[in-house]
Amino acid sequence: MKKIPMLLISFTISASIFAQLENTKWKATVTIDGPTNVLFSFKKTTVDLYRISDNSLIESMTYTNNDTSFTLTKVDGQSDCNNSTPGLYRFVKLPGAMLIKTIADNCDDRSTVLDKTEWKVWKDYTTVKVADEILKQYVGTYQLDAAHLINITLNNGMLYIEGQNNNLPVSPLMAVSNTKFFLKVAGVEMDFVKDGNGKVIKIISHEAKDYELKKVK
Repeated sequence: MKKIPMLLISFTISASIFAQLENTKWKATVTIDGPTNVLFSFKKTTVDLYRISDNSLIESMTYTNNDTSFTLTKVDGQSDCNNSTPGLYRFVKLPGAMLIKTIADNCDDRSTVLDKTEWKVWKDYTTVKVADEILKQYVGTYQLDAAHLINITLNNGMLYIEGQNNNLPVSPLMAVSNTKFFLKVAGVEMDFVKDGNGKVIKIISHEAKDYELKKVK
């Protein structure tokens, strides 16, 4: 068997570890004037923080990282951070998730948003066209319980979801298949489920855990 130099093995492992944030995207709910769903998009040396609801840029930064921590330095954005003082953060990657904790950061605007936060891997979805005849079957009212109702409506070939008691304004559902949809503002997958007779009976919302919302109207 051909022997591989230990130096090469070490270099390969190190490169893999150090690149583990590059070209990845992460979603979390953080506090920015109230709970806000945001997206961390890491590129090779830069990272952008976006508001998911409208794709607006919150902050553009540069970063460096090793296997356990990364630094963030502001380039442009809404925080009061200056452009010369980086913040240092520890991160732990879990299957499909990442935990972030502040090590040292003189910018409270940044550290209060990022400290002790949990992030989920973000998937970019390709939408498909679903016939109106199928979409009409999903229109109606669903409930998790009596206090949490959501309404599904159809307008111009697209489903919309609204939940007044869930702090969910009218928002589009992106069709991923004939039965699976993606609620981008929350980063949540939702499956419409039918019974044996083909009647829509519930939605399964895939969040931190799965929630079943029964169709009641």
